[in-house]
Amino acid sequence: MTTENKLTNFDSMVQDEQLAKIGELLVANAKLSVGDVERILALQKKKNILFGEAAKELLLVNDLDIKKVLAHQYNYQSYTDVDDALSSLLIAAHKPFEPEVEKLRSLRSQLMLRWFEHEHKVLAITSSAPEDGASIMVANLAVVFSQLGKKTLLVDANLRDPKQHDYFGINTRVGLSNILANRTGNYELSKHKSLPNLSVLTAGTEVPNPQELLTKDTFAQLINDLEKIYDVILIDCCPASLGSDYLTVVIKSKGAVIVARKDYTPASSVKALNDSLSVTNAKVVGSIIQEF
Repeated sequence: MTTENKLTNFDSMVQDEQLAKIGELLVANAKLSVGDVERILALQKKKNILFGEAAKELLLVNDLDIKKVLAHQYNYQSYTDVDDALSSLLIAAHKPFEPEVEKLRSLRSQLMLRWFEHEHKVLAITSSAPEDGASIMVANLAVVFSQLGKKTLLVDANLRDPKQHDYFGINTRVGLSNILANRTGNYELSKHKSLPNLSVLTAGTEVPNPQELLTKDTFAQLINDLEKIYDVILIDCCPASLGSDYLTVVIKSKGAVIVARKDYTPASSVKALNDSLSVTNAKVVGSIIQEF
């Protein structure tokens, strides 16, 4: 047998194995019956086309069905498994195949290259105003980092207008503020079965003195302790228009990203925020123009 024939046979074996797995997954998910699989295989052989193409031609499955089983086959988070408690705004969890999420993955790659692959683990996300959408941006970023297989923690340090508990459907009132106020020595990070690599530390109980709490050494020590556990820690900061808490968080994070909203955030606001961050000696890793 020639080398070329050996390679051809090997390719055929790999394809047969992959097709078998896809067929099994579609049957397991009640998308196909055994009879359907036989019809697909017959058409595939007749027309020499891919298994998925034959299944679609017979109107037995659609593109979405194929994407879901491929996501399962390659251990990629499929939104068929997503907890209903997660907000629909978390498109990275609910709609991982959408173009907007592909942009998030591109942003993730840039942040890995510019920051996380340089022995950094913590990054603060801030903006000039609540309407800029930094909170939902960092929430979706946390999801895509966790989908990469990174052990990811999302910390809601926006103690003035917290959002993460709503996005992730978390009911506990114990969070960051309670830890910093020394009201509890123990805390539990919230997790979702559909996002096994992501943990969330909510803002906790509403407090009258968020800036003072974040300035305490307790916050820095907490971040240091969490760095020993997680690969990526993303911190949602208070927008600049609500207070100067973000400066304290950025100083302790040592790195920050500015979020601006397309066709909404004035360039002057972004510049002013960048100027204020420059005095912290933290690195401004970049700016994000978000379209959510």
